Amino acid sequence: MNQNDQAWLENRAHAAVDDDFYLDRDEEKRIKEEAAAKGIAVKDTDLIIRSELDKIGAVCERVLLDELDRLLHQFTDNDKRLDSKEERDALDKVLTAAPGKKKGLDPRVAEEYANSFCRVNGVRRDSETKRWAIPVVAFAVVAAVAVGGFWATRGEKTVVQTVTKVETKVVDSSVVILTDKDKAEIDDQLRRASQFVEKAQYTDPPEKSAKACLDTIRQIDPKGQYRGDDVKTLTNKIVDHYLTLADKSNATKDMAAVTRWLERAKLMGAGSEIIREKERLFGIVKAER
Repeated sequence: MNQNDQAWLENRAHAAVDDDFYLDRDEEKRIKEEAAAKGIAVKDTDLIIRSELDKIGAVCERVLLDELDRLLHQFTDNDKRLDSKEERDALDKVLTAAPGKKKGLDPRVAEEYANSFCRVNGVRRDSETKRWAIPVVAFAVVAAVAVGGFWATRGEKTVVQTVTKVETKVVDSSVVILTDKDKAEIDDQLRRASQFVEKAQYTDPPEKSAKACLDTIRQIDPKGQYRGDDVKTLTNKIVDHYLTLADKSNATKDMAAVTRWLERAKLMGAGSEIIREKERLFGIVKAER
């Protein structure tokens, strides 16, 4: 990295946290996207951002969420249960400012992430169970009273008719039967893919990027039977990101960059018609007659 790019990146990172000592995921993502547009490697960007945050005692929201994710997995992978003490320990670890830091993770972000983690990974959360215990009991009592009253007022015998409906289904022989293990792997790969998107690691580096995770999901579930819409949404989001970068590069007449962004968009295996239209618009391929 040349000195001008390094100075720009240091100033950009410092400006993002100067007011609150907190680099949220959106701020970090914007910095990394701008750095990528300048051709700065992901690892160099990460190094500079981390260095600048350490200098002033600021924190990175994504790093704290990674730590929360690690703790939640540690506590729940075996029994799929998050008890009150484990939840308190995990949250205290990230909400409390670490030595040399001026603050910890935003409590609202931590709570939202814990909820999402438990939902996606099928974890039973004791605090959530207690929260719903009273409303559920109250509903059961009301329902029991209502049913009792209903039967008490009926003097006639009820005849129940059963109608048997025969359905004919066409079975697709190419559909893969997914096991619980397959679904758990897809959940994990999709979670990692989302984290890589937050880090602006869309297709680079190849082995640690959102694309690598999405490719793994497609190998397990080619038809997109499980969480297919989530995979499609994330894929299209990455394609749209590269198309936006291509538009910006075209505005500055940097055709080499335009070609690079469109080629990366093609790697995602989606939006081929839109990408092709962009290539025609930018004159990379001739318009079809």
